[in-house]
Amino acid sequence: MYDDIEADFWKEHFSHVLHKNMVHIDAEKLTFDNAAGIIEGFKSRHPDLNPDVSFNSSYVTFELFITQSIKLRLYIQNQVKGSLMQFDGGDYVKLVDARFPYNPFPEIEEFLSHLGEYLSELENLLDKTVHSRKQMKVAEQFIRANINRKFKNRPEITWKLEQSGHSFILSMDKDNNRTMHLISLDDFMKDIENF
Repeated sequence: MYDDIEADFWKEHFSHVLHKNMVHIDAEKLTFDNAAGIIEGFKSRHPDLNPDVSFNSSYVTFELFITQSIKLRLYIQNQVKGSLMQFDGGDYVKLVDARFPYNPFPEIEEFLSHLGEYLSELENLLDKTVHSRKQMKVAEQFIRANINRKFKNRPEITWKLEQSGHSFILSMDKDNNRTMHLISLDDFMKDIENF
């Protein structure tokens, strides 16, 4: 239920990090040759983060958990490819990736300095989503009950209710004539009385 909302939230922040990197004036490149020093500098400034770093003969991988289910992965060779990964179904799935033209660690560090705010923002977003979904479910039950009551003695009318964003669409058929009505979440009782 939360996966798409959480994934979209982190993808948006990842795109901000990428954009800042792309417009970074006088930024240095990050390559395989200078990666060790830059990564060691990052680790010394952030000893509590404990990234997973792997040096191979021609490339470096750098992985850092943002949350328990979201991690940032950098693949460093002669250029930098950054990916945002989400734990799903027992494995990590790539949400988004991009090439960073410059050393992304300044932007990553800026992002991490706001991580507490982002986590709070995400929690509020998820709470609102849960509340909204519960509200829609209860409203749908009330709408169905009221439509059933209103048309219980009218067998010539068939109807179907579908959710559409934060509203509902009621399709009604009477004598081969179909009409559609929008029922708002805020005023559904009034909308039903108007049929």
